[in-house]
Amino acid sequence: MKLPILALALLPLLVACDALSGGNPQGNAPAQPLTVLFSSTAPDEIARSFLDSWNAGSYEAMYRAISARSQARYSLEVFQNRYNLVKNSLQLSAISYTIGSWRQQGESAELSYSVTLQSPAFGSIEDADRFMRFVREDGQWRIAWSPQDILSGLADEARLLIEGRRTPRGNIYDRNGVVLVESNGTIAFIGVIKQDMASVDRCLDSLARILQRPRFQLAQRFANFNPDTWFHVAELDPETLAANREELNANCALSNESAGFRKSGTIRARRYVGHGAAAHVTGYVGRIPADQLAVYEGRGYQAGDLVGLAGIEALYEAQLAGQPERIVRIVEPGGATIREIGGARGQVSKPVQLTIDWRLQNATSQAISDAYNYAANNWASVAGGAAAVVVSVKDGQILALASYPTYDPGLFNPSSSYQNPVQLISDLSADRRQPLSNKALQEQYTPGSIYKIITAVAALEEGVYGADEPFACELEWANGPNYGDTVGLRQDWRVADGLPAAGEITFRQAIAASCNPFFWEMGGLLYRQRPNLLADYSEQFGLGQRYGLGLGSEASGNVARPNSPSQAINNAIGQGDVQVTALQMAMAVSVIANGGTLYDPQIVLQVGGFDRVPAEQTFQARVRRELNVSDRTLAIVREGMCLVTTDRTYGTAIRVFGNAPYASCGKTGTAETGARGSGRPPHAWYVAFAPADDPQVALAVIVTNSREGSEVAAPIARRILDAYFNVPAAAYPKWWEEPYVPLEPPAGVSG
Repeated sequence: MKLPILALALLPLLVACDALSGGNPQGNAPAQPLTVLFSSTAPDEIARSFLDSWNAGSYEAMYRAISARSQARYSLEVFQNRYNLVKNSLQLSAISYTIGSWRQQGESAELSYSVTLQSPAFGSIEDADRFMRFVREDGQWRIAWSPQDILSGLADEARLLIEGRRTPRGNIYDRNGVVLVESNGTIAFIGVIKQDMASVDRCLDSLARILQRPRFQLAQRFANFNPDTWFHVAELDPETLAANREELNANCALSNESAGFRKSGTIRARRYVGHGAAAHVTGYVGRIPADQLAVYEGRGYQAGDLVGLAGIEALYEAQLAGQPERIVRIVEPGGATIREIGGARGQVSKPVQLTIDWRLQNATSQAISDAYNYAANNWASVAGGAAAVVVSVKDGQILALASYPTYDPGLFNPSSSYQNPVQLISDLSADRRQPLSNKALQEQYTPGSIYKIITAVAALEEGVYGADEPFACELEWANGPNYGDTVGLRQDWRVADGLPAAGEITFRQAIAASCNPFFWEMGGLLYRQRPNLLADYSEQFGLGQRYGLGLGSEASGNVARPNSPSQAINNAIGQGDVQVTALQMAMAVSVIANGGTLYDPQIVLQVGGFDRVPAEQTFQARVRRELNVSDRTLAIVREGMCLVTTDRTYGTAIRVFGNAPYASCGKTGTAETGARGSGRPPHAWYVAFAPADDPQVALAVIVTNSREGSEVAAPIARRILDAYFNVPAAAYPKWWEEPYVPLEPPAGVSG
């Protein structure tokens, strides 16, 4: 074919442009802008630039290359919308192409080519043996474009139809194979009419216990409805409803259908066993958030799909959801298939098995909920949230993890039976106790006296004080100036409690009695030896660092490297800037119990292994660190912790565990949370391991802004250990029913 003189003059420029694109017929070079096209530009070069611009999403450049007749029929907006519709429907990430030969007939031309569309949802979609048609306008070749230039067969009235089939979402199981989350389970729901009840108060008492919800919040919901109005109360397991139906019939008039309302029923949806007892572990599913839709579409999801939004549901989304089988068709308006252009085989969803023991998990959640409802007029009237963690000391597996208040994960599922779920979710977000926050992992607290077990290890191991050397534990400690302490006279916690001085005690008894003067002395001695000594030991025990469990953002805590002797002395009793999480303290106690091995906490046992799905991934215990601490040191600290529950003179938890039918060892803690006179109640802590002679489990319990650890956290821990040993649950203290009396400890004091 002869080229005009002007075309010959421009040929070097065209060759240079082709060199910039690598001369690659696959079209993998960056798109070159389509500027003025001359008659000398051959159709294959125009096609290459057109397809490169498609790959780059440069629709305006593409539009300039099409003929005037095509532009008259399809506006730029329509043109762009057509390409965007295909891009979004197929979730295109890129295109590649090959250019064949072209032939001219008069003022028109035809070029053969093939296109491959890349999609993360459907893989490679081959659109081969295609033809691009050209017309000459004003001496220039232009593309005679129609929607079929996007996909062969995609005529004006045709549309893309994507049919998907996702396998049911995988179940979540506990360590014993008990289902925790069921793909398509039966869920019971209950509603009530107040005027049918003999006593609204008795109904509230029953519901608070059965549902593990704050009684006062249920009372607030009741107050929103007229006496003769039926209203939805909650979802629960059918087994729970059956086991408690007699009580609910008697107290909530659940069986009274005289008003013509069905007060209970069932639905089918993703079921979270316990409906909140393990919410902060399992998490929940919900519709894809609008601001994340593009990300999920890039992974093969469609708007409206349910995805994991918290907890294990989010952490193992890919495994639990699987990949849907999807077919893409071009269909005519009547629905007949013009062409099937691609599909994705999909992957079956997989179950996940956790380390959680459901029986212990439920008992832990119940113990905290019962405590708050029982003490509603006492410490619970001012308390913040609470958390409890139980771990295996042999391998770091988490057996129970509860955060209070909790919530029903089913509330976030559009298929739930809840009335006005948007408002109920908003109420959760507005709750001062923040039910959606995982208080075992995501929040950090001043530890108070439970930190003394770390101080004890450091003091023994560094030899700053003899294990059998006596110490005079008086009500006041005036030895601080010898170490550079500028605070002056410090008072033991016994002053606030009106107790006499502990007197002369040994190292082990100092742990049992939680003697502040003793541990202030240890803080001064350790600081004198090396300022950061206690902080270094804390890090060995896993404090001040995230474990990366994956259940949402995790607080790191703070080991508080002191800048002065006064700070070091304060840190020694777990005050000052020391901050820990409940999980960190449970793991620290497990190190003392097992003889010096710090494991990474584990929450998942395996992926697969149930529901006819082979196990594809199993997880073993991982040692994070072997402590450089002697067996003798750890044995002495264990002995001191065992005296906490057995020594009737010094043990700070003897009133709670003195009559237990098993032997456990622990440490109480009452952590000041603000300056004296601030009015902020202290955090109540209790940590423990059991059994005493052959430790199997370690636990940590915190109840924020309540009262002393021995008064609040220890009784909850007793209930949890009762459940672990499968013995009858101990009664909560009778004085919890009395009006609340604030506790005002001396400044900087931890009991």
